[in-house]
Amino acid sequence: MPELKIRSVMTMLVSVLLLAACGAGTAGKMSVGNLFAGGGNAYAMIEQDLKNGRIMQAREKALAMVKAHTDYERVHKLLDEKIEPARRRIFVHYLRLARDNEKSGSWSDAQLAYEQAKAVTIKPDEMEAKRIEMERRVRQFRFEKLIEQHRQEDHALLSFAPGYVPAKGLDPMDDVYLRQLEQYNEGLDDRADRAYRESKRYLRNKQYGPAYVEIESYMRLQPDASRGEKLLAAIKRDMPAWLQVPPLQTVTGKPARVDKRITAPKKEVTIQDVQDALKKDDLIAAKHLAQLYRRNGGKGTDTLLGQIQNKLDARSDALFARGSTAFRQEQLDDAIRYWSEAVALTPEKTEYVAALNRAKQLKERLNLLRSQKDSDPIPQEE
Repeated sequence: MPELKIRSVMTMLVSVLLLAACGAGTAGKMSVGNLFAGGGNAYAMIEQDLKNGRIMQAREKALAMVKAHTDYERVHKLLDEKIEPARRRIFVHYLRLARDNEKSGSWSDAQLAYEQAKAVTIKPDEMEAKRIEMERRVRQFRFEKLIEQHRQEDHALLSFAPGYVPAKGLDPMDDVYLRQLEQYNEGLDDRADRAYRESKRYLRNKQYGPAYVEIESYMRLQPDASRGEKLLAAIKRDMPAWLQVPPLQTVTGKPARVDKRITAPKKEVTIQDVQDALKKDDLIAAKHLAQLYRRNGGKGTDTLLGQIQNKLDARSDALFARGSTAFRQEQLDDAIRYWSEAVALTPEKTEYVAALNRAKQLKERLNLLRSQKDSDPIPQEE
């Protein structure tokens, strides 16, 4: 069989990364009649599967072929010399990567690596079990960190309440203090209402950890609200047993590191500064300057920021479209470059970030396959 072309390797990688259907083997062998229905050269069909990245399909078809078939010897030579070595090398790469990430506590990366290993193994159930284990560790770890953060924030906010009691020497009904206390309580109410809404949204999405975090916060801020008890009961009823609520610990007065908020530069920002950035077509700088201008009391900035954001969105969308075209044409470096620029303009677009991450992973796998040689050792672990 001639050496696989690089463009075929790209297609192989896309299939390995994105098509789970190519991963798990089907129960039992396919009949030759079903396998090669419609005629055609069986060897050519299997070879085409391999070139297009359908490694597991090529393997299954080769194993399903009966010895009486005229292409049996050629197909099994292809299986032994090309299909299996490529599959094993890719599998072991992902498996070792997953184990290294698991050992270092990088649960999210380990989860992804086990998922990719599952796509090219003959034991998909084992890899799926490890993927589920890593997913649960991710969700538990996130739960613990978020609930700790919310508990500390709520504790700090509630600890400010005594400060709004009129100090000794003032009228107990001092109108300024009463107004300040009213604003303070309104802030707590707003935070509580937002927590309740978020808890319901997370529950609808079956994100039980974040749902619990938000409803616990709501009940701290609104302890007498009956709707909180009802929502908490619904969350507890649906929450999986493996997701454990971290114990409530006494919040200490341990000082936290506080990063300074970005402040306006010494030179006061003017509307002309924003316009100058726009003339230079530096949209990111223009947006930053407009935000500073608004913070300093500038008028009409909401409209201006909206116009800048529209330009950012339009340019980001155009760059993403160009990257998508490049990706379809297997120009991976160009796709990564365009998508990186799109993400820099609009980092809040999660679908763009996800596409960029997939492309970078694909680039890594492509380099891995390009470096393979027929003489490379074939891993035996599975």
